[in-house]
Amino acid sequence: MVEKKLIALGLICVVLSVGVFGAVMVLNQKDLQMQIKTDQISGLEKDKLALQTQVSSLQTETATLNNEKTALATQVSNLQTETTTLNNEKSMLETQVSSLQTEANTLNNENTALATQVSSLQTEITSLEDEVIESFDLGYAEGESEGYQLGYDEGYVQGVEDGAGSGWYIRDPTYDEAIAFINSDKTDENEYTPDYVCYDFTADFDSSAFQMGYRCGFVYIEFTDSAHAIVCFNTTDMGRIYVEPQNDKIVTIAIGQTYLGDTIVDLGIIW
Repeated sequence: MVEKKLIALGLICVVLSVGVFGAVMVLNQKDLQMQIKTDQISGLEKDKLALQTQVSSLQTETATLNNEKTALATQVSNLQTETTTLNNEKSMLETQVSSLQTEANTLNNENTALATQVSSLQTEITSLEDEVIESFDLGYAEGESEGYQLGYDEGYVQGVEDGAGSGWYIRDPTYDEAIAFINSDKTDENEYTPDYVCYDFTADFDSSAFQMGYRCGFVYIEFTDSAHAIVCFNTTDMGRIYVEPQNDKIVTIAIGQTYLGDTIVDLGIIW
C-alpha cells in the first residue's frame, strides 16, 4: 500500500516534472517569440526613423524645389511681360518704319520729279547761256577790239601832239618799276559784274599805266568758244611780262597753252 502510494506519488512527481518542464519550455518559447517580435519591432522602428528622415529630407527638397519653381515662374512671368512689351515696341517701330518708308518713297518720287525738272531747266539755261555768251563774246570782242584800236590810235596821235611841246612821253618801264606800279594800282579792287568785265579791267589798268608814263599793252586772248583780255609790259631789263589785272598776278601765256581752264587758240597785243 505504501509502495503504491509511493509509486503514485512518483508518477505524480514525474507528471508534475513533465508539466513544469513543458511549462518552462513553453515560457522559453514565448520569451524567444517575444524577443523576435521585440527585435522586429526595433527593426521596424529603425526603418521608420530612416523613412521619417528620408521623408523630412524629401520634404525639404520639395520645399526647395517649390521655391525654385516659384522663382522660375516669377522669372517666366517677367520675361513674358518683357516679351509683350518688346513685341509692342517692335510693332510700333515696324509701323514707324513703314510710315518712314512711305514718306521716303514719296520724297524720292518728288526728288526724281524735281531732278528731272532741274535737269531740263539746266539744259535750257546752259543752252541760253551758251547762246548769250557766244553772242556777247563775239560782239563785245569785235566791238572792243575795233573800238580800242580806233580810240588808242586817235588818243595816241592826240597825246603825241599834246605832249610834243611839254616834253612828256610814254616809255617802257623796268621790271622793278612795273612791279611797283602793279602793287600800287587799284584796278584789281574793282568788282567783276555783267557791266564791268575783263576788258574793262584791262582798259582801266592800261589807262592808269599811261597816266604814270608807262607803255602798257592790251592783250587779247582767244579761246575756242570765248575770249579774254589782260595786260603786258615790255620791261627794259627783263623783257615782256603778262599781268592779270583782276588780281595783279604775273602770268605766262602762249598759243596752245591752257589758261583759266581753256586752251588759247590765238592772242594779240595792242600797244
